[in-house]
Amino acid sequence: MGPFLSRWATVALVVIASLSADAMPGETAARLPVRVGVAPPTSVVVELGDHLWKIASNRVASDLGRKGTDAEIWPYWREVIVSNTPALRSGDPDLIYPGEVIELPPLNGRQ
Repeated sequence: MGPFLSRWATVALVVIASLSADAMPGETAARLPVRVGVAPPTSVVVELGDHLWKIASNRVASDLGRKGTDAEIWPYWREVIVSNTPALRSGDPDLIYPGEVIELPPLNGRQ
């Protein structure tokens, strides 16, 4: 068994063992899905039709594992604007071009 397969087998055993570890007698433990080894993106390349709200919304949804609400997206969208406006070719966060790289700040201190 190679090192990659061995690592995944170990992770699978740990996850399976922990699924029932916190359950009280007669209960079944409920766990949220865990993405092992998947780091959130730190930047995205703008594609035709993209805008900063869409980019921020996609990042929030990726982190939450569901579509974010406007109240969840708005603060992160502001962070994306502040951190990227100086580097935008147009200097205007409402005007981004395909091929530009948008840096994604950490979301809620994670990343």
